[in-house]
Amino acid sequence: MAQKVSQIGDLERRHRIIVENVDEGLVIYDKNMIATFVNDRLCKILGYSRDQVVGRRVTWFFAGKSKKRVEIELQERRKGKASHYFVRLKTKKGKELLLFIGGVPLFDKNGNFDGGVAVVSDITERKELEDKLEERTRQLEKEVNKRTNLLVDLYRGVAVTEERNRLAEEIHDFCAQALVSSILKIDACEKVLDKSPENLKRELKELRKVLKRSIKMTQNAMLRLRLPGFRRMGFATVLKQYLEEFHRRTGITFNLKLEVDEVLPPTTQLGIYRIFREAMRNVRKHSMAKHVVAKIRTDKNGDVQVMIEDDGKGFDPKRILTHGKYTKNFGLVGMEEQAKLLGGSFAVESARRRGTKIKVKVPLRQ
Repeated sequence: MAQKVSQIGDLERRHRIIVENVDEGLVIYDKNMIATFVNDRLCKILGYSRDQVVGRRVTWFFAGKSKKRVEIELQERRKGKASHYFVRLKTKKGKELLLFIGGVPLFDKNGNFDGGVAVVSDITERKELEDKLEERTRQLEKEVNKRTNLLVDLYRGVAVTEERNRLAEEIHDFCAQALVSSILKIDACEKVLDKSPENLKRELKELRKVLKRSIKMTQNAMLRLRLPGFRRMGFATVLKQYLEEFHRRTGITFNLKLEVDEVLPPTTQLGIYRIFREAMRNVRKHSMAKHVVAKIRTDKNGDVQVMIEDDGKGFDPKRILTHGKYTKNFGLVGMEEQAKLLGGSFAVESARRRGTKIKVKVPLRQ
């Protein structure tokens, strides 16, 4: 008998050592919700001594909504239910804490409610760190969005710069040279004004031709600055009219195939039109082609597939793509940037004496 009592005493001491050294607060309360035992960790969390806690109702330490929440949870213990919940509490020194409490009911040998046990964790610092992490995450998301927008603006700026450079090149090649030639013709007219009326007439006739060409090229440049009326005319009509004008100016024939199942978004129409126009500019300036085949269709995934193929002299893509100045002259950078702005892809296939094929894929559902 004495040995059994000794064993029970040893077991109680071991349990007490465990309870007092756990890193969580522990409280045991009776059926009237009066605290009968607390460990040192809980006293440290609350800021009260053991004598100030034991003998008090467990709701005494809470106020407002937190006290109502604890009362509700204690009613659940009376019903024999365990639960976990969060609640706020002010310590003896007035510091506000966020606690995570896990409670379980206790029963006597007859199965009647006899109180409960609650394990209390102070998660205030963890919550503050989580809040700081969440705020930092929001800041990073804003920064990512900001930088993404900057990249989009950068791509857009590259495309606009390419467009301006091409217009400047055309104005220099045609308009500026024509005006210089006109000045020279005027100088010649002044020299023969009194000496040779026949020569004067011939010089004025040549000057008229130069000025007409200059006016025409200026009009073409202005047309390129003006966006096509997709909404008023329709995407297919705009492309067809462009190719008809292209054929009239260059003599290059074309075959346009449009198999688009739905109305394309305005930004997609404009982007494809710009790619289309740049590809045709390459055909006119570099390819020596006689015929162009253009296909625009939507595939089974709903993406837009664009293909522009000519029968010209072609080129070596590896050589062109590895030399920046050639890439710029061929307008490949501008077309690729336009495709990227649309969230799509760009590819070029070519070989000497085998023509050139431009491929663009644009997703409609981004």
